[in-house]
Amino acid sequence: VLAAMKSAVEECGAGSGGSRNIGGTNHYHVALEAELAALHGKQDAVLFTSGYSANEGALSVLAGRIDDCAVFSDQLNHASIIDGLRHSGAEKFIYRHNDCAHLEKLLSGVDPQRPKLVVTESVHSMRGDIAPLAEIADIAKRYGAVTFV
Repeated sequence: VLAAMKSAVEECGAGSGGSRNIGGTNHYHVALEAELAALHGKQDAVLFTSGYSANEGALSVLAGRIDDCAVFSDQLNHASIIDGLRHSGAEKFIYRHNDCAHLEKLLSGVDPQRPKLVVTESVHSMRGDIAPLAEIADIAKRYGAVTFV
């Protein structure tokens, strides 16, 4: 154990460091991403420094790279989700908090061929209430939308 600690300190230093955004990427990040990708049978994996950056990064790219994507977002979604969608440039439709009837009404007004993404939290961070995930996913599926939780 002492030899491994000494090796790690020599290689990476002994300071508390910072997030990957501050301290940069090292081979441990790359190795863990490769191991996670292999574990899940995927080509690549990406580690984020926080849940905030995961939501912001994933949604800005996902909604931003799909041509003409329409995004349906719960009114009380976390700021990280709101920021990711704002940065995506995608058209947003905001449905009333946990209101599946309103979500369905909004989805029904969009071209069936248009790519659609429904975004919600599982347990809403600001109020602690639980989203009706099964119903949201069923509605999204009926309208050809992908669900992002």
